[in-house]
Amino acid sequence: MSERTLGEWLRYLEQLHPVDIDLGLARVRVAAQNLNLLPYGPDVVTVAGTNGKGSVAYSTDAILRSQGKRTGRYTSPHLLSFNERIVVNGETVSDAQILDAFTAIEAARGDVTLTYFEFATLAAYWIFKEQNVDVAIMEVGLGGRLDAVNLIDADLAVITAIDLDHQHWLGDTVEKIAPEKAAVARAGRSVILAESRYPATLFHTLNDIGAIAVRAGQEWFWRSDAEKLFVQLGGEQDAAVFPIPDGLRPANVAAAIQVSACLVGAAFDKRKAALALGHLVVPARRQSLAVADRELLLDVAHNPAAMQALVDYLKAVPIQGQTIAALGLMRDKDLNAMAACLATGVDGACALAIPGIDRAESPEVIWQALDDVGVAIPQREFSADAVWGQLLAGSSPGDRLVVCGSFHSVAGIMSLLNLELPGTSDGH
Repeated sequence: MSERTLGEWLRYLEQLHPVDIDLGLARVRVAAQNLNLLPYGPDVVTVAGTNGKGSVAYSTDAILRSQGKRTGRYTSPHLLSFNERIVVNGETVSDAQILDAFTAIEAARGDVTLTYFEFATLAAYWIFKEQNVDVAIMEVGLGGRLDAVNLIDADLAVITAIDLDHQHWLGDTVEKIAPEKAAVARAGRSVILAESRYPATLFHTLNDIGAIAVRAGQEWFWRSDAEKLFVQLGGEQDAAVFPIPDGLRPANVAAAIQVSACLVGAAFDKRKAALALGHLVVPARRQSLAVADRELLLDVAHNPAAMQALVDYLKAVPIQGQTIAALGLMRDKDLNAMAACLATGVDGACALAIPGIDRAESPEVIWQALDDVGVAIPQREFSADAVWGQLLAGSSPGDRLVVCGSFHSVAGIMSLLNLELPGTSDGH
């Protein structure tokens, strides 16, 4: 057992490597080899894309557990506690399990320094192997090709929608970004494509790798109405019907169903899969709560495409009252585009500070961007406490309050209100 507490470990990891983001697999591979993670035992599903990765990971996890599979789910970032990132069979792992993993990684890395994310990723792989999971569902953190998750070969890869995000690291066009995402695929193995359209560069990369593209609208099909999802799995003539969990895009849920069916094979039970999805709630994806006689909507829309999806939802599900938002972001995001988009769906907006995060955008800068598009509410303070008080004071019962942007923004309000993560059980 480690002598450090989990909090002490996390503070140590924040200082261990000279930069927060340092893409590349050479350093993390050294530690993985010393940890005997290569080759890896459990099947690995690697989920890449710009938006929807977490939705696919949560949905795949719930469906596979309904089929009797023992699962590991790794997602990032977390909302309220680090433990959320590493989940075994539907249960977040304990501090003790994480401490054991960190201690093993610290011994294995030697004089090689690792980033916070690399440590977390290795911990997930180590714990899932120790826990004898059948399938490890791994969400890529940034990009794909050089992300620590890509250290282990995917038995099955998934690529969600691709859009502009993290341009500083991945490229300034979707044509440049797509090959970075596609690089999680492996020769001779399937990659599930959740969307019907991708840049041509994605297919060029998959072809170069020798991966088997399983394309929505080509090898498998789905459609949806307001409440139901109809998925026609590869080789089947009839579409099966599934519920769409609140806040999730149908394309991502459909991809999770296709992934699960590929892994389970002929024994795939569609009825059990539908029951699992019917119970699934993914935190902070258009998560609606009743607070102080108002609707509180939490959404981690932290790039322009995600913000547009949020605004589309606000318009599709209107309310009689007004809609007021609070927005906090990282500095590398396209703030002006996101502010302009948000302005089309709300009556007013506040800027929200994200304390203690170097990458966070200044709330004053966010407020100015909101003011430039005509929706900024006058503010003197930007803390979660002050912003929440202002949202309440400036609204009435029946109004909708939207907290969006960075995971840290949503987490700040959740912590302030003592909100807990929703249950994500599939009923087992």
